[in-house]
Amino acid sequence: MTHRSAFPLPAGRTSHRLLAIGACAALSLVSLTACGSSAATTSGGSAQNSGKPVEITFWTWTKNADKVVAEFNKTHKDVHVTLSQTVGGPTGYAKDFAAIKAGNGPDLFNVEYSELPNFVAQGDVQDITSAVGSSATSALGNSMQLTTLGGKTWAVPFDIEPTVFYYRKDLFQKYNLTVPTTWDQFKTDATALQKAAPGAHLINFPTDDASVFASMAWQAGAQWFGTSGNAWKVNFQDAATLKAAAYWQGLIDGGQVSTYLSSSPALTADLNNSKVIGMISGPFEGAYLKTMATSSAGKWAVAPLPTFDGTPATGAVGGSSYAVSKNSTHTAAAVEFATWMSTNADAVATRVAGGASSALPADPAMDTVAQKAFDASFYGGQDIYTLNQQAAATIKTGWTWGPLMVSTWSDFADPWAKLGKGGTITGALQSAQAQTVSQIKAAGLNVQG
Repeated sequence: MTHRSAFPLPAGRTSHRLLAIGACAALSLVSLTACGSSAATTSGGSAQNSGKPVEITFWTWTKNADKVVAEFNKTHKDVHVTLSQTVGGPTGYAKDFAAIKAGNGPDLFNVEYSELPNFVAQGDVQDITSAVGSSATSALGNSMQLTTLGGKTWAVPFDIEPTVFYYRKDLFQKYNLTVPTTWDQFKTDATALQKAAPGAHLINFPTDDASVFASMAWQAGAQWFGTSGNAWKVNFQDAATLKAAAYWQGLIDGGQVSTYLSSSPALTADLNNSKVIGMISGPFEGAYLKTMATSSAGKWAVAPLPTFDGTPATGAVGGSSYAVSKNSTHTAAAVEFATWMSTNADAVATRVAGGASSALPADPAMDTVAQKAFDASFYGGQDIYTLNQQAAATIKTGWTWGPLMVSTWSDFADPWAKLGKGGTITGALQSAQAQTVSQIKAAGLNVQG
């Protein structure tokens, strides 16, 4: 259960601009040393004068990537892709940053939406505005806003990840639990389960992944980052965040949720022993859950995330794009491959095949393709893609990611790991905010307040 970060969605699936900035000069907010590299100044069209295909490298953590690359190479003669399977999260990004700094970065690589501004800020990715064709722009539509900063396109979006609720249908029936539409009902269910099955928990609250909580603060109306003039505003302790923090702290203190690491053997064991009967995450989790809770195949379902007042709303957790590193001299070829992966039916079907991925495509036309290719037997045949489409339409607007999110997530790591062991969510928020503000200042950026 990795690759979790969130990002505001565009109009049509809700809309919002990432930063209150308009042009390269204004992007001093994120300290762009070169404002990224421009696709217009790099070579690398879809064919070489020699008649041989353009050779590009692709780094990704996604499953079935080998099959996707093989399908592309089989059907394209102008570009040939060499794959390097990487890992997601901080380790993967550290490798990306180091390789690009050393001049050895890949032509194309995966970047989550929350981390993209970090790469843009360091000038590590190219401005691909002129390289993305009109057909791709039309197909991806408003989803292009996911990768637009300062009016420029920095990556090709692949998926959209609204936060949803996974649950065991059979155990909800066994314990007479109601699929919750409000957080009050969620707590009632957690309490009832605790009494009916001591040692069981409604969900696990991951203590190595603050982005899951961030998505729920987002749903509640929080705004952790913003801009005012030429300064950043940072507030991990607004009223909405503190409301969400108090709610989840109560469940942790009451022992009504477990606090395992998101990929711990203990969590896998509890999922298979019916000790954890639900999960909160994005559509991508549908595939990961299948590999963890193998003993309960066919017994799971997906529902919209509960809300405080019952009005449908959610945040987002997860989602990634394809960015061209500043080291690439084959921008057009890299963008051609990225666009194909996001908008071509064969590409999407190959990635999803066998249930390897359950991501909700950013291209709406690909949703049906993915739904048909995904093996939904684990979910009793439920059309989880339609559910996720509906959830995506309820993602709240008003959320902005900060300029140094790779570091910010690391700032949460130590205090978050203490949850369930004496630490508190509010304490973690205070600590992470203080460190984030210091790092933004250290990067030479202005911070208000």
